[in-house]
Amino acid sequence: MNQSIRHALVILGIAAAGTASANITFYDHENFAGREMSVDRTVNNFGDTPFNDRARSAIVDGGEWEMCVDSNFRGACQVLGPGRYPDLGGFTQRVSSVRLVSNMAMPSRGEHRPMMGGGHSGARATLYEGTNLTGRAFPLGSGAVDNLDGTGFNDRASSLRVESGYWVFCSDAHFAGECRTFGPGDYASLPPGFNDRISSGRRISNEYPYSQNPIWQR
Repeated sequence: MNQSIRHALVILGIAAAGTASANITFYDHENFAGREMSVDRTVNNFGDTPFNDRARSAIVDGGEWEMCVDSNFRGACQVLGPGRYPDLGGFTQRVSSVRLVSNMAMPSRGEHRPMMGGGHSGARATLYEGTNLTGRAFPLGSGAVDNLDGTGFNDRASSLRVESGYWVFCSDAHFAGECRTFGPGDYASLPPGFNDRISSGRRISNEYPYSQNPIWQR
C-alpha cells in the first residue's frame, strides 16, 4: 500500500486490514483490482483521504453500509449488504462518505452481488425513507430490484419520486403481494397500506402501459 494512503488511513482511524466484525473495502478499479481502502467505521468525508471519488468496486465483509456521493451523507445514497460488488454502477468514482447502518448482517465474502440501482444522475425512480422526499434515499436505475431485503431499505420507503417511465412497486419480494403502478412525479406520501411495505420494484414501460386513464394517488 502506498505510504501516503496508509498514513491517511491511520489518521482517520480506518482499518488497513479487515480485522473488525464489520467492514467494507473499496477498490479503485473494477473487479477488486488496484489500490484498496478498508473501512470499519464512519467516514464523513473521503476528501480527507486519497480515495475521494475513486472507488470502482467494493467488498462488504460484514454489516450493512450506506455510501453517499457527497460528504456528510448527502446526495444520492445506497446501502450495501455483505457481498462482493465488482462494479459500483452509478456510484462509480462518486463515493464521498460511508457509514455502518446495521451490524446485524452476517459476512458473506464469496457472494457476488450486482448494484441495486444507479447514481442520482442516472436514476429514474428514488425511494425515500421519510415523507415529503426526506431522509435516506435509495435510487433505482433503469432496471429492477426484485428483493430489497439485505439492502437496508426493505419495508422502509415512505415517499417516492419517479423521474421518468412507469414503475410497479410491490409489498413482497419478487414482485409478489400487493402491487401498484406509479408514473412520473413526486409522491410525498405513499398510498394507504403501502407505507413502509415496499419490498420490490421495477420499471415496466416508458409510456403509460394500460388502456384506462391513470388515477394517481399523491
